[in-house]
Amino acid sequence: MKNLSTTQQYFLCVLKKNGKISSLEMEKTTCLAASAIVELLMDNILTLDGKKLSVQAPLPEDKSYLRQVYYVVMKKQPVKFESVMEYFSFNFTDKYMDGLIEDIGESLVNLGCVQKEKGGFMNGKTLYIPNADDVDHIVQNIRAELLEEGEISEDIVVLTALLNKSGDLQRYFSSYEKQALKKRLEEIRENPQNELIRKATEYIDTLFLLFIVAIS
Repeated sequence: MKNLSTTQQYFLCVLKKNGKISSLEMEKTTCLAASAIVELLMDNILTLDGKKLSVQAPLPEDKSYLRQVYYVVMKKQPVKFESVMEYFSFNFTDKYMDGLIEDIGESLVNLGCVQKEKGGFMNGKTLYIPNADDVDHIVQNIRAELLEEGEISEDIVVLTALLNKSGDLQRYFSSYEKQALKKRLEEIRENPQNELIRKATEYIDTLFLLFIVAIS
């Protein structure tokens, strides 16, 4: 299996079969930006002090697909994470989100997880057609770790929380499985041994709450 990050896996799972992810689907794009921030926090590239983000380490080459988020924080630091989210979800232009989507998409092209095509009006839009086998492998990993006995990774917990927030769990799991996954997430969060997982899922909850407030 290809070694995919949380954000790359999330992106693959929310892509439509035709390779589209619309900036109008704000739950999905908000969670994509949240995933990028959480991934950089979990890898100790960004740090969160109170509600403000700052750069803690240089962006590694293998994380270059997150450069859009990294550079916004670097230019504005220390910056409230809701301010960073506004660049990607509540801006008058889609250039920041479009740039993030392109960078993640190209990273997956290089890994052979998506097929790059042109489509849309006058074939002016880049589409990233997901590899069904790679998507299925991700889904089976979630099922194996959260619905069966075994080791639980932070990445899978955060990925599942993101897919739950974006409304995409039902694409891959039955209603019964979805409820079981949500119950399992709560159990994991309440375990004091899973402090980093708890913090990561709290980041997601907080960011998504900001999204709800902004559009209401």
